[in-house]
Amino acid sequence: MYDVQDGNEVGTEMDGERISLRLGREELELIDRFVEENPEFSNRSRLARIALHSFIEAKGTQVSEANEKEIPVKIPRAALGFIEGMVRAGIYNSIGGAIEDCVRKEFVPKEYLEDVKKKIFETNREILEVVPD
Repeated sequence: MYDVQDGNEVGTEMDGERISLRLGREELELIDRFVEENPEFSNRSRLARIALHSFIEAKGTQVSEANEKEIPVKIPRAALGFIEGMVRAGIYNSIGGAIEDCVRKEFVPKEYLEDVKKKIFETNREILEVVPD
């Protein structure tokens, strides 16, 4: 699960408090099997943190401090691997940034973006100044 705002994986903070959780043998085996089959979850704790966030977010769309909606997004493994490769190659700064770009390209018409750019340029024209060499 990725935070749509900044592209960071949800639940990766390691400076939090530690809790104890009692689970039965079957539950632990299920978790271990899942972690083994899904290498993006490197250990039980990471899976638990991400699963907890996903469960809570599934109860409804969350609103961030910036008053923008954040939604959980399930990304197919092959697509996620491709996006991660694009981030490593420097095409995108983050996984979240790549997802935002894809959504923007798919749903925001180019004409609208051009109109916004023109309005911003016109509004800030007096601020822009050519500095001679």
